[in-house]
Amino acid sequence: MLQAIRDNAQGWIAWVIVGLIILTFALFGIDQYARGDKVVVVAQVNGEDITARDFMTLYSRQKSRLEQQFGDMYDQVVKDNELRDQVLDALIESEAIRQWANRNHMTISDQQLAATIHSADVFQQDGQFSEKVYEDVLLRNGLNVARFEYEQRQFLLENQYRGLTQSSSFSTPSEVAQLAKIQGQQRHVNYLRIDQRPFLKTVEISEKQIADYYEKNKVAYVEPEKVVIQYLELSQAELAKQVPVDDEILQAYYNDNQLLYTLPEKRQAKHILISVEAESEASETQAQEKIAEIQKKLADGESFEALAKTYSQDPGSAQSGGDLGSFEQGMMVPEFDQAVFSMQVGEVSEPVKTDFGYHLIKLENIEPKQTQAFAEVKDQVTQQYQAQEAEKVYFDKLEQLNTIAYEQSDSLEPAAEATGLKVMTSDAFSRDGGVGPILSNSKVVNTAFSDEVLKSRVNSSSIDLAPNQSVVLRVKDFFEARQKSLEEVSAGIKETLVRQSAIEEAAKLADTLLKKVEAGENPESLMGKGVEWHTVGWIDRNNQRILPQMTAQVFKTQKPKDDKASWRSYQLSTGDTVLIQVTEVKDVEVDEAQKAQLTQAITELMANTELDGRLKAVIADAEIVKKENYKTLK
Repeated sequence: MLQAIRDNAQGWIAWVIVGLIILTFALFGIDQYARGDKVVVVAQVNGEDITARDFMTLYSRQKSRLEQQFGDMYDQVVKDNELRDQVLDALIESEAIRQWANRNHMTISDQQLAATIHSADVFQQDGQFSEKVYEDVLLRNGLNVARFEYEQRQFLLENQYRGLTQSSSFSTPSEVAQLAKIQGQQRHVNYLRIDQRPFLKTVEISEKQIADYYEKNKVAYVEPEKVVIQYLELSQAELAKQVPVDDEILQAYYNDNQLLYTLPEKRQAKHILISVEAESEASETQAQEKIAEIQKKLADGESFEALAKTYSQDPGSAQSGGDLGSFEQGMMVPEFDQAVFSMQVGEVSEPVKTDFGYHLIKLENIEPKQTQAFAEVKDQVTQQYQAQEAEKVYFDKLEQLNTIAYEQSDSLEPAAEATGLKVMTSDAFSRDGGVGPILSNSKVVNTAFSDEVLKSRVNSSSIDLAPNQSVVLRVKDFFEARQKSLEEVSAGIKETLVRQSAIEEAAKLADTLLKKVEAGENPESLMGKGVEWHTVGWIDRNNQRILPQMTAQVFKTQKPKDDKASWRSYQLSTGDTVLIQVTEVKDVEVDEAQKAQLTQAITELMANTELDGRLKAVIADAEIVKKENYKTLK
């Protein structure tokens, strides 16, 4: 049940995709629906079309969001075919919901639509909705107002559908109590570990076994097609190293850019915080009274630091007398910041109200801004000057590189000669990429295997590896996929079979030992080469004393009966087998905060499960046709 909560209490990609339709994300490309271009259909729901434009708009937004999230790891984490499937499924689900809502006469009023648009920050000026800003934003993005508002209405309609189910979900006290009991349970655990490694030296593998394995798994030993590329790498960082410098040049750059080397003013302050509960007049009044009490004690000569230790409700600074250390202007919340940077050293402020509560602030010290001496920052000046000059050179060379590589597309040598770069040759690599930041880059790999570069054998255009780092490449050699011979892979197969056999032997020994301990034999007496006994003690479900997968197995083990320990055998991902012993089980009461979390978790689980069921039912009742063209749309 706990695992189900973890799996279902969080949103899933369809939620993310549907959410992308709203407001700012909806401000690109919507008016294309109304232009009368040729309509390409990627799917139909009960005869209603989902167009290629619908698909590509949502696909592009989702891809862009994931690229920002994962950065250089995007291609390793996200599979394009899976992303396309998820986007199309989300659009189908969205259309099915829309049709269901229309059949059941669900509507979004003009007032609801207006409230949503008026509350969007992108359409506001000075904190208020502006009709002019609204029209300007849509106009700048080439949008049709009617179509934009139609899309927003559909989004709200879908949200209303989901809300009908989710808002009606709840958890009962008995469910919470049952889950709390499970969550709070602790078990007394020990385990016997049977290591598979000693068997690696004892198992024997015949040539026939190797040959048989090869025949059964030939597909696994096909070497994929590979390419060898030549490339030119243009890097601002490398160009910067070539920029000549001397003290006269650096001193002039330093003089022209002294703001870069000026440390801002810092102030050291202490404070006493009395927190206030949000929207609670009683809490507000109590805080004001407490602040007034502290002010009186200060006026009577009591130490600010001592009062901070006694009264301050800031756990991070109370024990140090309220000391917040030194900070620059703009680092604190505006009200606090304004007060500190308008005070004199030694002054105690009047009460300052922030979102955290009421503060009394004492200014301890002012560190005035100061310009660092040239000698102190010479290395930094050098680096920044060279980077600035290299950036100018980089873009000039990049334009030159692209032009020559395109005009003389049958070789990289002319471009190399003109730009002063060296033609590099890679090792052979497959579509999975090679070793190093260039060959492992998905853009490089995709370009190398593209029809234009691979089949036509022409130079590529520049490929951005990182900001101000690019490569231009061409294919030097291409190797077709081939079946590796038995001789080539025999050693690897033998290693695989040895490991498999070692794991099997360890599992057999574990079965023998399990029978012995279940019969009452002392597990410690069974220790030997590769067999270890580990005493653990009491653990809960969130412990970090044993592996998470072992913890899961511990709580699947039957409870001990008649003072007799329960045992469970489990094979780890390493190939070792563990025999888990549970000797006692006890229930531990969870606190109210944990119960509140469990209540929310159950409610979310029920809501998401019911919503998922309803969505599946709606889609199951619909006649859905998927075209294959969505898999290759660009």
